[in-house]
Amino acid sequence: MNMPLPVSQLLVIDPCVETQSRIARYVQGRGFSVTSVPDPMAAMATIEGATPDIVITDLFLPDGAGLALVKELKARHEPYPVIVMAHNAPEPLIVEALRGGAIDYLHKPVAEDELASVLQRAQEFLPCHPLDVPGARQFDYELTIDSDPAYIPGVISWLLKMTASALPPLQRIHIQGALQELLFNAVEHGNLEIQGQEKQKALADGCYDQLVAKRLAQPRLRERRVTIRVFHERSDNHLEYRITDEGKGFPWQTVLARSQEVEDSEAASGRGIFLTKAFFPDLTYNERGNEVTIRVPLG
Repeated sequence: MNMPLPVSQLLVIDPCVETQSRIARYVQGRGFSVTSVPDPMAAMATIEGATPDIVITDLFLPDGAGLALVKELKARHEPYPVIVMAHNAPEPLIVEALRGGAIDYLHKPVAEDELASVLQRAQEFLPCHPLDVPGARQFDYELTIDSDPAYIPGVISWLLKMTASALPPLQRIHIQGALQELLFNAVEHGNLEIQGQEKQKALADGCYDQLVAKRLAQPRLRERRVTIRVFHERSDNHLEYRITDEGKGFPWQTVLARSQEVEDSEAASGRGIFLTKAFFPDLTYNERGNEVTIRVPLG
């Protein structure tokens, strides 16, 4: 199946409506869909809902929020390029932004030619879908990650960008939700052996981070890894994600058989799997319960 090339999603973060409008006007008809927000809080909410391809942010947001946002996105290992823009920014600040994770600088007021050049350079940082390579028949990715839940959001963003960027937005949201559920299960319940009741109590008491730190302090648990394999063949109409942890496994048959109406806290951890299976009916586990596979239809 030849998946169509998607329109690039551009997120603009700037409180100035004129700047927002100017950028949207300049990129019109050039293969970009633009979303504009006034501040980092709105930007993060937008990013959580739909991962952009390129981010442009004002560097002089109040309280240094522009630079802080660049550094936060880099810390989260977000896969999209970030461009900073400002009016007469001092060179040391521009250098700090570039070292902090930005890939380019744009002068304000934004000029059409400069914007086009910056966006062209930014697109060189975008991942190419593997099957867009001439003659490619299949791709088979295997990614191994540490057992720290803090890494999961960045891993999911990378996976979506590298393996599902050409899929419709709603389907990407479904994959994102499934990967979030399954990876947290693999890391927390599988490798770190955190039970559902333990997690709920830690969250309620505000000590979830301490619970994770205690588990990671144990060499037996800290050395465990999660392996994610993503496979697709051009002749097939499915994309396959397989997640394997090094834990003891769990009674998945019982969890999948439960009704989502069950209210005890142990069952609460199973409702996410129940919902994931509702979106991806081909969800399967190995006998031990430490490996789960979902197959995503490609139309």
